[in-house]
Amino acid sequence: MRNHPALFLLASLLAFTACSNITPKPVTGQPDKFIDLPGYFKSEEKLLVQAGGTMEKTVLLNGQSAQSTFDSKDSNAVQHLLKPFLDIDLNKPSLRDAYDTTSLADPFSGRKSVIYKSKGVQTNPEEITMELDKNGTIQQVTVQSFTSNMVYEYRQHLIYQRGKSILINTYQKIAFLSPKELEISVKAGAKNQL
Repeated sequence: MRNHPALFLLASLLAFTACSNITPKPVTGQPDKFIDLPGYFKSEEKLLVQAGGTMEKTVLLNGQSAQSTFDSKDSNAVQHLLKPFLDIDLNKPSLRDAYDTTSLADPFSGRKSVIYKSKGVQTNPEEITMELDKNGTIQQVTVQSFTSNMVYEYRQHLIYQRGKSILINTYQKIAFLSPKELEISVKAGAKNQL
């Protein structure tokens, strides 16, 4: 049997492709319209876990407060904390034309604000505001969500400040029941950075 360089090259290429860990994004023929927030928060989650350090967490439920600390090396705690942010994907096909985008640039500092505002009344999230530094790195994300109908009202306010803090405020009111408000605030320990 003769050696066939083309056959060897094809077999090597197939073996390399099969062993690759990269899972490509589905090709839709269109580039992402919005900043990839799930990708950003997935990378922030990895950075927090790798950095380690003590996090100070305050939970306020209907006026009752509880404080605790946890180590950011606890990947489950970090993932659970960032879940509301990780769920925001404006590049889903169903949301492709649901938001207007506004950008405001500061010519002196090079910083930029990007605002995604819902075109519809009940689109969640309703508004996302991002503050980017002069290098284009997201430094802060603020998310406003709101849903309301005859029996149910839900509001959520999320703030992620890179390296500083996380705030999750949720208000829920179901007809004939008392409203519930939950606020989770996390800050880096005294010598640590989020």
